[in-house]
Amino acid sequence: MNGVIYCRVSSKEQIEGTSLETQELACREYARSKNIKILKVFIEQGESAKFADRAQLLELIDFCRKNKHKLQYLLVWKVDRFARNVTDHFNIKATLMKYGVHIESVTEPIDSNPNGKLMETILAGFAEFDNDIRSLRCIEGMRRKLQDGLFPWKPPLGYKSTTLNGEKKTEPDIPDQPLFALLQRAWREFATGAYTKAEIRRLMDGWGITTNKGKPMSPQSVDKLFQNKYYVGTLVDPWSGEELQGKHAPMVTREDFARVQRVIASRNRSIPHQKERPEFPLRGFSRCQHCSHYLTGGFTRGRSRRYAYYLCQRKQCDNRGKSVPVATIHQEFGGFLDEITPKRELLEKLGELIIKTADERRSFLKAKKARIKTELSQLDRETQELIGMRTRELITDKEFLNQKATLWNRQMTLESTPLDDPLDPVRLRKELSEITQPLLELRSTWGRLPFPFRRRFERLVLPAGFVHGRIRTADLGLLFRVSEGFSRTNTTDVDPGCIRLNRILQEMRGFWRLFRGYQEVKGPPKKAVRT
Repeated sequence: MNGVIYCRVSSKEQIEGTSLETQELACREYARSKNIKILKVFIEQGESAKFADRAQLLELIDFCRKNKHKLQYLLVWKVDRFARNVTDHFNIKATLMKYGVHIESVTEPIDSNPNGKLMETILAGFAEFDNDIRSLRCIEGMRRKLQDGLFPWKPPLGYKSTTLNGEKKTEPDIPDQPLFALLQRAWREFATGAYTKAEIRRLMDGWGITTNKGKPMSPQSVDKLFQNKYYVGTLVDPWSGEELQGKHAPMVTREDFARVQRVIASRNRSIPHQKERPEFPLRGFSRCQHCSHYLTGGFTRGRSRRYAYYLCQRKQCDNRGKSVPVATIHQEFGGFLDEITPKRELLEKLGELIIKTADERRSFLKAKKARIKTELSQLDRETQELIGMRTRELITDKEFLNQKATLWNRQMTLESTPLDDPLDPVRLRKELSEITQPLLELRSTWGRLPFPFRRRFERLVLPAGFVHGRIRTADLGLLFRVSEGFSRTNTTDVDPGCIRLNRILQEMRGFWRLFRGYQEVKGPPKKAVRT
């Protein structure tokens, strides 16, 4: 007779403990007593039995199908290891019966006679009942935490928990500085109504705000951020919808939260297309110095020609309708570009620093890969030696299982270590060389770029535009902030880890794609034709 074994645990603690080993040893001992030859062992790690779409269970069913009538038994430690739902239990059992496979619990008296069938039904029902009770208690525990003003889950961006992983919360979440202060600033800026969601997201990117995974904020993340009542100090019970007062420190006042919601609601409509005109290259980019809303463009008619002006048309603005000559704002922006244009030696030093950091990272990752490979080989040898010691009965079952769990845990840690290296020094040098000259001529670069390349260039330099008359206080793109910092310090003493390498690379590649795209559209220079 042939059979297979199915073992399952539903938590990390059980994986690291002895549950899996205990289940398999008990099933193998039962198989030996019944003269059942085990063809394969299926082990489900960290999967709940509430659902029937478990990976190893599906593989088990497929194995039984391929070996139809060659298998007679499926051995499980207990019925609740197989399923915690009566319907799933008997549906899966019926499927296996079609392939000639019978389920055997090695610790429970289930059989094909009436008493065994009744016991099997009772045990399956108790497994579902136990699972429902656990789920109910878990929900009640989380709802009690909410009623006590504590958020039982991982806190949202800008906060951190005071407890370690796996521990129950006893204290409210605390601000995660300096991210907390940056997000507070984003709330205040967005509450003014001067920014769209896309603009505030670019502004947050410029400040270095990222998600918990270190990635730039997506539009969906920004939506969730500005609609999350947690930030105003309110906890929402997801089961009843009841709003409760939290004990954590609010990030935003209720007044600013309400203003942000009104801003979002007022802009939930389609925006008519704005026609681009060469007379107003800074329309929709420069802002009114009184209300910080974008300036639009218009003409006034003189005796012989028309004159172009920028003006604010916001109804609530005290300066509404007052015109500013386009030459004034263009000169202001051009002079600002001259001021922030980085020096060649600074760009070169920054580039060399990035290349040096990339080389060091590649060398470090190469050494780390070799070290992990060596350690994994050593762990494999130790595992084989441990198995040999247990075979010769030099150690007890408990000692074997404890040591094996330690080795397995270390192996999983090493195998899950991220070792991808996205930085290629050769590619970086090429990209740096292609953006150096345009960045050394910011004013002329801006002047010769057509739409939409010019607008992309402006957003890379000033992610949220600039306020007329206050352009020198505008938030610069990260690349220019770093260059500005380099000009005030000794660049040879700058720590590569302090320059936020990945974010700077994103900025540089934004310029590289912009200039490369412009060159591709422009095409190669035409040769002169003799006549």
